[in-house]
Amino acid sequence: MKIKLLIGFIFLVSFIFLLPEPNEKIKNTKEKSDATSPKIINASNNFIIRNVRLYTGDKLLTSTDVFIKNNRFYKIGDNLDISKEGNNDSLPEIDGKDKTLLPGFIDSHTHAYNNALTDAINFGVTTELDMFTMPDFANQHQSKRDNPNNTNEADLFSSTILATTKGGHGTEYGFKIPVLENTNQVESFVKDRIIQGADYIKTVYNAKEAKRQHFPSVSYEILEALITQTHVQEKILVVHVDNLISARHAIELGANGIVHSFMDQVVDDEFVSLMLKNNAFIIPTLSVNASITQLSNTQKLLSNDSIKKYLNPNQTTQLKSGFPDFGIPKEALDIAFQSVKKLSDNGVSILAGTDAPNPGTTHGASLHGELMFLVQAGLTNEQSIHAATGAARKFFPIADRGIIKIDTLASMVMVDGNPFDNIEDSSNIVGIWKNGQFLNRKSETSAEKNRLIKPHLVSDFNSATSADKPIDGILKTTDEFAGGKSTGSTKLLTKEGDDQFLQIQGELKKGFIFPWSGIAYLPTQSMNKAADFSQIKSISFSAKTNTAKTNSEPLVLSVLVFQQGSFQPFERTIELTNEWQSYDVKLKSFGQVDWSNIVNISIVNNKALGKFNFSIDNLKLN
Repeated sequence: MKIKLLIGFIFLVSFIFLLPEPNEKIKNTKEKSDATSPKIINASNNFIIRNVRLYTGDKLLTSTDVFIKNNRFYKIGDNLDISKEGNNDSLPEIDGKDKTLLPGFIDSHTHAYNNALTDAINFGVTTELDMFTMPDFANQHQSKRDNPNNTNEADLFSSTILATTKGGHGTEYGFKIPVLENTNQVESFVKDRIIQGADYIKTVYNAKEAKRQHFPSVSYEILEALITQTHVQEKILVVHVDNLISARHAIELGANGIVHSFMDQVVDDEFVSLMLKNNAFIIPTLSVNASITQLSNTQKLLSNDSIKKYLNPNQTTQLKSGFPDFGIPKEALDIAFQSVKKLSDNGVSILAGTDAPNPGTTHGASLHGELMFLVQAGLTNEQSIHAATGAARKFFPIADRGIIKIDTLASMVMVDGNPFDNIEDSSNIVGIWKNGQFLNRKSETSAEKNRLIKPHLVSDFNSATSADKPIDGILKTTDEFAGGKSTGSTKLLTKEGDDQFLQIQGELKKGFIFPWSGIAYLPTQSMNKAADFSQIKSISFSAKTNTAKTNSEPLVLSVLVFQQGSFQPFERTIELTNEWQSYDVKLKSFGQVDWSNIVNISIVNNKALGKFNFSIDNLKLN
């Protein structure tokens, strides 16, 4: 993916479409193997687990033996006799007393890219159902999922590109994607997605009767055609909704499931009956609902040593990041909880999904947080664990993933304790197996540290030969990369005495929810690698505006700092006049930034619509 595209991508807040109105009354870091991982088994493909509490994905058994042979579940039962198995004297045995064996977890709603699948498996998530990524990434990993040797990442199933309309949710991410504007386009859209590798189809729908209309939506007629054409192709279709009326339309028309537990009102009896009649499911993604309402369980996850130890710096940043406080009433989360409980109590299937890596969530670890939320909503521990194991295979084309049964590849998780009594025990992982192979988990302590940045002159622009190319890690950035309409360009100019400086000009336009235009500095010249700024005290530069008529009409710019794994920048503003001035922006003024994990510092116009023109020189880190 191009650097410019990634710079645009991190400016988005991807889940904003799900927000109720604030005033509406409520009805990657390269890692080494963890040397401290529990050595409960050697590299053998044949072993037996004795006296373990076993959950098959559908049924709970106590004090059971599980025999894995040639990487597959071979025998399951009480007091298994292996005397006739040959070489039984050397067959490794694991004592499962006071432990629980579970199928590899399934996260039924993620957005996968970069290291998502290795992050996921590190916490026992052996399958991810992606709900929107680019086909190239999906295809690369889909091709591995049926290979028994694919033992170090979660298996990926994906909708690839979601179905949306012009300007609709899904078009703001900087990816050029096909959109639907009439029903005549639907058949070819569905067929094209399947040709591109879609395992199922996802669309975004907001009824015209809904109160909130933040994004354009496919019409009721297009939704109906999507469902029909998807079923003709023998695929399932899920619908992203954020309110009850939209969910009702989707299920009435025959959608297989809805994603996100909306927070506008509790589901009514009519909707429950409709879900049951159509055998439809819901993936509530309570983790993101909680993050939006400022009620995430991030601190609980970070205070859990069983989780914290295995988070890489990027994941820690993702968990610590959050949505801005939109003023959503706290009771909105309780409304989502009530809907999930009512649906579950009446027999509607609930699937566990996190919507990682939205702010406040991360791949793998947040699945354990989602289990906690499902229990908090009122599901039993077993219902919650079923939602993250056996439930998904009843709807999605994932074969025998999420269950433990004879002759299937042994993808499983052993935990210390009993998550059926205490759901938090799901994270007390003592062993993860993928396709019968024991996983050497990666821990925080084994991660390579980010490159340390020391005070230095980033650029005085005197050695630059072309403003069209990155200059010492500096390049232009605009919301064009996220589907916006703002423009920008850079030019090298010369002061007296052959001293070069960089001029940035453009126009800030409506068209993206957070418009911007300016320059970005990538300290590692990559969006995939972060830098450690812990020895830096301030960012300094000289600058002026070329558009202010007088010094009393300053141009307000924003200095934005991005941590790796976080979509939400930390911001400080400065005022430029039409005379060169020196600026020294103290890092401590940005607040609680993890300065050891910085990927991007941008200087942009994101305040005043219209044309702008400013110059910058002598960018330093002090």
